[in-house]
Amino acid sequence: MTHERQHQDVRQSWFTELLNSALNDLAHAERVITAYAAQSPDGFITWGMAEGEAVQAHQALRQAPSLRAKLPADHTGQNATADALFDLARKTSQSLVRAAELASDPDDKVACLQAALHAGRLRDALR
Repeated sequence: MTHERQHQDVRQSWFTELLNSALNDLAHAERVITAYAAQSPDGFITWGMAEGEAVQAHQALRQAPSLRAKLPADHTGQNATADALFDLARKTSQSLVRAAELASDPDDKVACLQAALHAGRLRDALR
C-alpha cells in the first residue's frame, strides 16, 4: 500500500467518524430539546428556535452521500441541560467544518457545511 493510499484511508476513516458522531449528536440534541419543549405549556415557544435548528442540522447532514450511519437508539433527555446542549452544538459545528475540509465528494462538503450552519444557529439559540 502506498503512502498516498494510506493517507487517503486515514482521511476517509476520520471523515466517516466525524460524520457518524455528528449525526448521533444532532439526533440526540433534537430529542432532548423536543422533550424539554413538551414539559411546559410554553415550552415550544421557549425551545422552538433551538428545536428547529437541531432538526435542520440533522436533516442537512443526512444528505451526505458518504454517511452510512444507522439512526441512533433513543436516549432519554432527563440528564441533559441547556449548557450541555450548547457545548454539544458547538462541538458538532466544529466537527462538521472539519469533516467538510476532509470530504472529497462535493455533496458531502455541502451537507456538512449546511449542517454546521444549523448547528451554529442551534448553539446561538441556546444562549
